[in-house]
Formats: sequence, C-alpha cells, structure tokens
Amino acid sequence: MKIILATSNLDKVKEFNRILKDFDVDIKPAPYSIKVAETGKDFIENAILKARAYYREFKVPVLSDDSGLEVDVLGKAPGIFSARFSEDGSYKSNIERLLNQIKDIREEKLRARFVCAVCLIDDRDILHVTQEICEGYIIKEIRGDNGFGYDPIFYYPDLGRTFGEISAEEKDKVSHRGRALRKLFSAILLGV
Repeated sequence: MKIILATSNLDKVKEFNRILKDFDVDIKPAPYSIKVAETGKDFIENAILKARAYYREFKVPVLSDDSGLEVDVLGKAPGIFSARFSEDGSYKSNIERLLNQIKDIREEKLRARFVCAVCLIDDRDILHVTQEICEGYIIKEIRGDNGFGYDPIFYYPDLGRTFGEISAEEKDKVSHRGRALRKLFSAILLGV
C-alpha cells in the first residue's frame, strides 16, 4: 500500500518507515505541506483532522499522527501543544521551557508519558485510528543525542536510560509511536 504521511517533520518520516519496515507499506512524505488547524481537544481528534485535510488535498491514502508529552504535575502539559510549547517551537526551546517549569519539583514526582494517536484513511476512504502511550519520567538534565523532541529528558525506567540515549531500534520497540503504528497496521492486516 502506498501512503503519504501528513507531516513536514522529516524525523517522523524516517521513524515511521523504520517502524513499519516489516509491513507491506510504502510511506512517503506529502508532496508539500498544508496548514491544518489542530483544533481537536485531544491527540485522536488532531490526528483525524490532519488525515482528513491531507486526504482531501491529495486523494490518496494518508497516515497522520498527533503525539506529545504529558507531565502529570503540569496538569498533563504540554500535551497536544508539545510541538509548539515554546515561542519558536524548536526542540531546544520546548525542552528549556519545560525544564524551567519543573525546576523546583523533585524528579521522582515527574511522572510523564508520551502519547501517540495515529490515523489512516485508506484508498476506500475508511478511517482507522488507534492510540498508545509510553510511561516514564522527566529528568532535569539532557542525556543523549539520539531521537528528537523531548527524547533527551524522557527517562524510560525499563531500559534505565532516556530516549536520547537508546538506539532508534530500541526506541521503536517500546515507544508510543512504535506501539501505535504496529497496533494499527496489525489490525488492518487482520481485517479487524
């Protein structure tokens, strides 16, 4: 199945292709990016909004996601605003703003999770949606050069490292995005 990905984030394009390498899908970035107002109240609604907008524009199967970080002591912020948490929306600025907001909170209280909702509109205009999470903690120091976004401050207890410290292959096995994509495409292949 040939699918376009509803994103301008090339890091996500690489990650999606890596995660889905065992499925019979060919994922390409959209020919150009379109502006989609992410007005949903949660990750699932925003993923659906993006998929529908790209499907209307390109008339081919579209895969979208909406993902982000929820930090419990911040009322689950940055949440759906994770990619645009800071003024310029850069990875570095988003991390700096988050670390500034939690600077007086002990690390053991910084329970957090990555959330990923994925949506596929197939060639029959049928919507497939799923959501998964990955639980961990925020740490107050940047550790590791791998991954992107909040990965260097997201500590994953089962591996004893941040997502910035583990390999892409290790991350794909346990991450919110890896889980959501495998769940979605496994269900589609099984006809569920």
